[in-house]
Amino acid sequence: MSLAGTLSLYPRPGSTWERRPFFTSGDESSSRAVVFIGGLFSGMLDAPFLPGLSHALGAAGWRLVQLHWSSAYDGFGTGSLDRDCDELGSLVTHLGANDVDTVVLMGHSTGSQAVLRYLSQGTRPEVKGGILQSPASDREFFAADPDETNIWKRYLPRANALIAEGNGGELLDDGFTKETSIRMTAFRLHSLVGVGGDDDYFSSDLPDAPDGSEHAHPLSTSFGKMSAPALALWCEKDHCAVLPDQKPLLRRWEAASGGKLEWRILLGASHMVDQEDAQQAMSTHIVTWLARFSE
Repeated sequence: MSLAGTLSLYPRPGSTWERRPFFTSGDESSSRAVVFIGGLFSGMLDAPFLPGLSHALGAAGWRLVQLHWSSAYDGFGTGSLDRDCDELGSLVTHLGANDVDTVVLMGHSTGSQAVLRYLSQGTRPEVKGGILQSPASDREFFAADPDETNIWKRYLPRANALIAEGNGGELLDDGFTKETSIRMTAFRLHSLVGVGGDDDYFSSDLPDAPDGSEHAHPLSTSFGKMSAPALALWCEKDHCAVLPDQKPLLRRWEAASGGKLEWRILLGASHMVDQEDAQQAMSTHIVTWLARFSE
């Protein structure tokens, strides 16, 4: 898989000298950009649909921008959604200073959590919209694993104990690192797989409104607080799915958004959208939805 474009640098937030790379393809002269952030273990060009999406965006007069973020590859274990969003915001500001006046964020898988966080929480550089591609629940995916010896499950009580002691930033011990090849903080493990975790935006049991439960993100404070319109793209054959039919949950998200969220089902698509037909359908849905920002 290859993609032609331009590699550049943007400032890392909080530093006067550090830079991170970002890669621009599609219509590189355009003032409109889709900024893509991947999921766990992902980095630049990992998602198989990116070359086709870049071509479709270029034909429609958009850039595709892929950033390298601190949580890429195995860096997510010591990170957070806020760190991801700060880096996205730094890139948005950089693009704005270089003749890009319309930015839409697109996340894949866990990257969708960063996009929803960006749109619903905090004051960050303005974007015009967001795309949530394969927005699956990490917590429900791990909970559905019948293997109770799964190391993520096995270490969750230890992570919870460290958090209760005020040591959420502490790394889990070498046993976890050796078995997973990931350095993981107690906070991040609970964030991803614990009830009420900071990453827990897409689980099917989240309430519509705050109800005094331990869930951190009821739909009214996530989808209901979006600062811009969004498009959710669910993959019909997503291995992360725990529901026999995802549509009722998508309708709940849509209702909570007050009309800001639209959703589509990618028929026959796997979580990574490996299928060529599904990739083409996804690109068509995205370009059609983006047309609103060209009017």
